[in-house]
Amino acid sequence: MTKILPDGMPEIYEMKTITYRGKVVFEKVVMSAQFKRFPKFFQEDEACFLFLTKGAFQFRTPTNLLSFREGDAMLAKCGNYFFEEVTTNPHAPAAVMSAVGGYFQPEIVKGFFNTDLSIQTFQRNFDTTKLDVEPLMRSFVESIDYLLDHPALADPDLVANKMKELLLLLSKSEQATSINDFVASLFVPFEYDFKEIIQKNLYANLTLEEYARLCNCSIATFKRKFKEHFDESPARYILMKRLERSAQMLSIDSMPIGVIAFESGFDNVSNFNRAFKKHYQQTPSEYRLS
Repeated sequence: MTKILPDGMPEIYEMKTITYRGKVVFEKVVMSAQFKRFPKFFQEDEACFLFLTKGAFQFRTPTNLLSFREGDAMLAKCGNYFFEEVTTNPHAPAAVMSAVGGYFQPEIVKGFFNTDLSIQTFQRNFDTTKLDVEPLMRSFVESIDYLLDHPALADPDLVANKMKELLLLLSKSEQATSINDFVASLFVPFEYDFKEIIQKNLYANLTLEEYARLCNCSIATFKRKFKEHFDESPARYILMKRLERSAQMLSIDSMPIGVIAFESGFDNVSNFNRAFKKHYQQTPSEYRLS
């Protein structure tokens, strides 16, 4: 069984999965590390554990951008996120990224422990967190990697025990008061402030569709809520904020104009120059010298 991956997903070189009750619960993927951005590949109601065995990526949540490199691990609660490449250098040599993941669906893990998933007493304040990969966790990942390479060994009882083991290890890592509370907390979506999501991602070169995804709403709803909060259309507000940032950087920083364009959220220098001149009646170079 293979997950249906979203549009824009980089080339997949290898994918191995272990299923339980018809759901992918463990997975190893080897893929190209050359991509710009794509939505998370786990489902809306899943929580995800991921251990990066090779390569690097950035992980954008609605209010944070985390960096992961070989040997790092993360735990992501259910929510809307993006994977992003670490480098934007188009001339960089081809790179490979590989990872081992574990996925938790509420209908499956609910049966593992005597817990009511409506319990919310363990409220660790995060949507995605970088984990401390101690020896026990590293040994666990190696055991899952072995099972993925030898699927005949992965009978349902063993897979269920491995899922329980991972949940227990994660609950200890997160210092939960009990495994029941930790399991319940995985499926309680993190609450975001709409305005904070916008302010945290003003210079990320996101499309309106990607902003809407981070805000967990349709394009139409996103535009309506944006107007309510900022009294301006999202396209104009975001453009003005990016131009203001670029003008400030041109005034106080000697970095190349191309870098300023990128740091201000523009996808290329031509678009930046055109928008800047239209608004300020000067090219960025002229503005810097004025």
